[in-house]
Amino acid sequence: MSGYIAFLKKEFIENTRNYRFFLMLGLFFIFGVMGPLSAKFMPQLIEAFSANMEITFEEPSALESWTQFYKNVSSLGLSLTIIIFSNCLSNEYTKGTLTIMLTKGLPRPAVILSKFSVASVIMTVSYWMCFVVTYGYTAYLWPGEELPHLLFAAFALWLSAVLYLCILMLGCVLFRQAFASILFLLVITLIISLLGMTDLLSAYSPSFLSSKNVDLISGTVTISEFVIPSVVSIIMSGVLLLLSIVAFNKKQL
Repeated sequence: MSGYIAFLKKEFIENTRNYRFFLMLGLFFIFGVMGPLSAKFMPQLIEAFSANMEITFEEPSALESWTQFYKNVSSLGLSLTIIIFSNCLSNEYTKGTLTIMLTKGLPRPAVILSKFSVASVIMTVSYWMCFVVTYGYTAYLWPGEELPHLLFAAFALWLSAVLYLCILMLGCVLFRQAFASILFLLVITLIISLLGMTDLLSAYSPSFLSSKNVDLISGTVTISEFVIPSVVSIIMSGVLLLLSIVAFNKKQL
């Protein structure tokens, strides 16, 4: 436990010094502001630049603001998160710092757990800050417009992001290059998405958590439909994290 805490402190300091933490905060803050503003003013901008064309838009609503939130975070936000943390172990392999620390008694599981903990905390803080910013701007621009299950829909997407980090962690253990880790994540994500398209597995797939958020807040689907995908996602995350520890224990540095 002491090894985990010591390495955890080292990781937090490192992610602060290399500005990774601040970069994540800045990017997700931009996403939080961008969603409501683009939903509110984009139709007006398009009309202004299309003076010679007759284009009709529906009046923007809070639902469109949250649609932008889920679209931006699930695509750009998660993609940038994966890129930022894809070299969490490759840098250690290149510098040889892990070999030195492990020979001094640092438990191997502490390395994986610390790396995952720091990445999860930074992602979580950034993500929920983005949610709060979006909520504030949306409430200001569309006062009185209430949407159901906003918090749970956001929780479902966050759960999906944790799963992606677990997949990435396993990829970082298996492969020394950051590009290979990202490719591994893309392949696993593609397999999950393809399986989720089948009638047999669509109700159980973790991809449901990141694709049906807007449907939930618009009332098209219900919370009960998220329960099984959430449980599957939690189990998969635990299994992937355990596999990462087992694989790292056997890995030659």
